[in-house]
Amino acid sequence: MTTITPIYTGVAAHIAEYADAIAVSGGGATLIFVSGTPGLREDGTVPEDFTDEARQCWTNVERALGKAGAKLTDIVYMRQWVTSRDNASAYLAVSKEVIRHQPAAMFSIIDGLVWPNIRVEVEVTAILSA
Repeated sequence: MTTITPIYTGVAAHIAEYADAIAVSGGGATLIFVSGTPGLREDGTVPEDFTDEARQCWTNVERALGKAGAKLTDIVYMRQWVTSRDNASAYLAVSKEVIRHQPAAMFSIIDGLVWPNIRVEVEVTAILSA
């Protein structure tokens, strides 16, 4: 039997009504799908410094994974967006600090995200074996 469990950290609630992540358990494993996660602080504000925003983004992802019993090292795929080429190297430096293994990944520079002041967003898939 497959069980689907929504996970709430409070980040998504600042944007709309959706789960921060979903854990899908069954068949001896749990897949965790973390929604596109910006670098919002708990109060819904965006750090002024881009590097701080990128770190907050990964803190938010880690918190969602933790609520599902997973860690950053359980990530198997990550999708990453920044809104300016000027921030690409700073983001990649933060990502390299946080992610020490080599999951599959996508990195893209896009025109904008849901709020004009959000400059980075990360979405990940992780797996836990039974």
